[in-house]
Amino acid sequence: MAKQALQVIFIPHRPVPDDAEINKDLSPAFDILLHHWWTLNVFPRAPGLQALWRGKKYEDRFTQIAILLWSSQDSSHAFFTSPAYATFHKVLQPAMNGRHITWQNHALLNTTGIDDVAHLKATLNSPAIEVALTKVVEGGVAGYYENFSKVVVGILNEDPGCDGHFISPLIENPQDQLLLINWKSVDAHHEEFEKRPGFKACIDALFTYYKEFVVPWHIVELKLVYGSL
Repeated sequence: MAKQALQVIFIPHRPVPDDAEINKDLSPAFDILLHHWWTLNVFPRAPGLQALWRGKKYEDRFTQIAILLWSSQDSSHAFFTSPAYATFHKVLQPAMNGRHITWQNHALLNTTGIDDVAHLKATLNSPAIEVALTKVVEGGVAGYYENFSKVVVGILNEDPGCDGHFISPLIENPQDQLLLINWKSVDAHHEEFEKRPGFKACIDALFTYYKEFVVPWHIVELKLVYGSL
């Protein structure tokens, strides 16, 4: 049975005074994604989209984030190689004003033991999601996961500001990891957790596996707008 695939999309848009204006510009594109593409009968075997969340990048108020859950990697590829995606991309352009969408971030569910639906649900139901797209040294993934499980999981589970986590290798390059952490707030991460001994213990446990030091960012105001887990 095919595994579900999680996709994180970055949509940097033109500066606007309020969300209503940009959401109006983005609406036609999301209508294609949510309602129309499977009716084109281009890829009739693609199971399609199961859930969609939308939010914002905390560190850049002119970037929206979409998180998509597909029934399989194939169903995501079916959309992004279909004529419907050409239309989707075209209708996005007035909102983006020359900026570029990034959609090549996919991770399969149920590959690591801490990337199942329960972990995903606990992570996405969050006021502030830390996103750490982590590049691991060649040959270091097994050791990275061993230390993550031995050290980091316990620290996150005990931290009062953390309410869940999810980590899985990216399909595009399994040396790269998609780590999502549910924090009660951005300050619970940066101002509280990073001042505790547990933060240093996490860094010490993983440091030798970093290909480059990861700079995390956050998704805020994430809301489920279609489907369910």
